[in-house]
Amino acid sequence: MDVKASLSLTLFGLLLATGVITLAAWLVSLAWSPFSYHAALAGTPGTLTAPHCHVTVSGKYRMRDCTGTFVALNGTFTDTSAHAYEVALIDDDAIRLQRRSDGGYTQPRSSAAAMDLAVVFGIVSGAAALLLFLCLMPLRVSFGEGTRLGSNPQPWGALLWLLSRLSVGAAFAAAAGLVMMIVLPFAGRFL
Repeated sequence: MDVKASLSLTLFGLLLATGVITLAAWLVSLAWSPFSYHAALAGTPGTLTAPHCHVTVSGKYRMRDCTGTFVALNGTFTDTSAHAYEVALIDDDAIRLQRRSDGGYTQPRSSAAAMDLAVVFGIVSGAAALLLFLCLMPLRVSFGEGTRLGSNPQPWGALLWLLSRLSVGAAFAAAAGLVMMIVLPFAGRFL
């Protein structure tokens, strides 16, 4: 393979890697916003007193949509016509909510936060696996004297080591998030 073809393949690989990283960063930013509200890390915390709720049933799950008065915990904001969708059924009258930056309301729930976190880790795992695949895709991935990329000195051997560990570790974290999504609602019933 001549130098010009090798350089064009390298540039194409770098463009693909940049695209994978950019897409992964964009998808993580999309998934991070719901996580931050479900984990009560963002938004204005407060309570909704809702005299008007109606229950919707979807398979095994029962959720309710409520309209009422939202009062911020710090007392700086009150919305008399607040509407919250998919509020989990709870026993008390005041519903704990987070007011989002777009004016909507989200109920903080650990199971939803675990699902959002599983999605974030799944995206990271998939992106790392794609980058690893890009590094190993050619039959003879080499750098310099024809030595395989994995046996090359720094930084190439370290890059493959890092990508493989990141992909596997993030996959395990995503699986743990999915398990937490299933376990947390049951644990909440017994606590």
